[in-house]
Amino acid sequence: MRARFSLYPASVAGEGSSRASRAGARAARATVKGAARATSKKTAKASRKATPAAPRREAAPRAAPRRDAAPRRESASQREAERSGARALVEQLEILGVEVVFGIPGVHNLAIFDALRSSRIRTIGVRHEQAAAYAADGYARTTGSLGVCITTTGPGAANTAAAMGEARAARSPVLHLSTQSETRILSGKTGRFSLHSSPQQRDLMAAVTRWAASVARAEAIPTMVARAAIEAFAGRRGPVFLEIPFDLLSQPVRWKPADPVTPPSGGPDPAQVERGAALLAAARKPLIWAGGGAISGGAAPILLEVAEQLDAPVITTFSGKGIVPADHPLSVGLPPHQPEATALLKGADALLVVGSDLDAMNTQGWRLPLPRPRVSINVVVEDARRNYASDAIIEADARAGLAALLPLLPSRRRGAGAKRVAKAREGADRSLLADEDFKAPYRFVRAVERALPDDAVVIADMAVGGYWMAGYHRPDAPGRFQYPMGWGTLGYALPAALGAAATGMPTLVVCGDGGLMFAPGELATAVQEKLPVVVLVVNDKGYGMLRFDQRERYGETFAVDLHTPDLCAMAEAFGVPATRATQRDLGKTLSWAFEQRGPALVELRAAFAPPLTTSPRWPLKGQKEARP
Repeated sequence: MRARFSLYPASVAGEGSSRASRAGARAARATVKGAARATSKKTAKASRKATPAAPRREAAPRAAPRRDAAPRRESASQREAERSGARALVEQLEILGVEVVFGIPGVHNLAIFDALRSSRIRTIGVRHEQAAAYAADGYARTTGSLGVCITTTGPGAANTAAAMGEARAARSPVLHLSTQSETRILSGKTGRFSLHSSPQQRDLMAAVTRWAASVARAEAIPTMVARAAIEAFAGRRGPVFLEIPFDLLSQPVRWKPADPVTPPSGGPDPAQVERGAALLAAARKPLIWAGGGAISGGAAPILLEVAEQLDAPVITTFSGKGIVPADHPLSVGLPPHQPEATALLKGADALLVVGSDLDAMNTQGWRLPLPRPRVSINVVVEDARRNYASDAIIEADARAGLAALLPLLPSRRRGAGAKRVAKAREGADRSLLADEDFKAPYRFVRAVERALPDDAVVIADMAVGGYWMAGYHRPDAPGRFQYPMGWGTLGYALPAALGAAATGMPTLVVCGDGGLMFAPGELATAVQEKLPVVVLVVNDKGYGMLRFDQRERYGETFAVDLHTPDLCAMAEAFGVPATRATQRDLGKTLSWAFEQRGPALVELRAAFAPPLTTSPRWPLKGQKEARP
């Protein structure tokens, strides 16, 4: 098994503490040196000259390869060998454990694709650069590993902006590698501009990434690639951007490949752990709120242990779904917007917040009253107190924080928490099925769940059907559900599904007809790469959510009704088997689609009412913000 930078394995401590920040920084530098040692002083000088644009330093960067990976062996002839800059780049990606990249060849990056031609890394060519970044994001969220996309200078790189912004908001570790004009043009000394010239390209990408940098000399390419991978997992994880003048890709580089070094990890502050444990021990009805940081921190097993120890129900955010198995008696499986889940929160006398900043979309614009005391585990202190106050903050990644907390917690009599969860679930089922607006889409969610293969990944788009899945679907494991609520980018689902399906896992896209038309060309990608992607289109002939919102606010609609092509005929033109389904036979039709062992499309013509998780329907809408 190759080493790879990853979110989920226990060995990855990508979220650090302030106590370990200086040690972590030293470890990060050691990792860069271990991952790619240049053989001359020029390399170090070049690395210093390639100054990143507005880098962030929230916490110690501590991304690391899996410890169960076999070390990569190099023959004597490979050591200190000379290769092109493009070959050195690809070999560095191999050392980092990258297994797949997404991109489009361009005149400036052809040397990279030529090096990939003989690499063990799988290359998936997409139909639009935005799709390449979305696919890398989808891969990263599914696997917890580094997602990589490759573009060319100027318009190619710029096309990824929305997707990189979504990855940043969702804190997804994506590495975007792009080219830049040749160094003699980039320097500005000639006064000339060449094809795709974009001298401010790095500044553009810095606005939608957490770290952006340029390479100044060919010898620095492997070092900077390793540095970028580390930055993607550091502190507030997120996408990074690295641009390379295309003439450097053909220049010779003398470089000795080496395995990345696993940096040491620091523990949380014992005083804060003890304080948090004391507050939770004094509570009679504690509750756990788990966010995306619990999943990215690899905390699923230990969070379940803590929940069972405290007999505490677990409510998740959209990005925290799957942290607790769906059938576990302490898994609430309802969004906090659902009145029965809100009642659970109101009835609790302590709240353990793990890997969440309690954002506006999950708290109904900070109107949701959350119980005190609150104990927060977060990699960044500012995130733990930005929206709601905390009585104790354990600054650590989710797994390390929970591991420190668990031995100090009392063991409670089991059963009371499960009874509270069962009551909430039963009440929600009754209310949703009794509501004329909600019963059809709620049954839709359950029908989809019953048809899913055991290892399926579900990716919901910003569409009414996707909103229902985001609110009420109950995945069984981390990484099995994705939703672009970070930045709210319509058109995310199909391109992101390419990345999830590249793992070999069957992947279901739940989108609307409007979102599908953002990237229909990626159906061709799915066919060409034989990816197991099933696209479920809820066709309401327009932007259904905006249509509802307009009627609520203005009484009538405008510019939200769309001419929609024959979606099944369109899919079949790409070579994708397609059919229409009704609510009654949806489960059977989806089972047929998954049996295709490749891409398939199912169209469901329906106009669902939006769920309570959407802002126009928030139950607490119009109320004042809760006291933090």
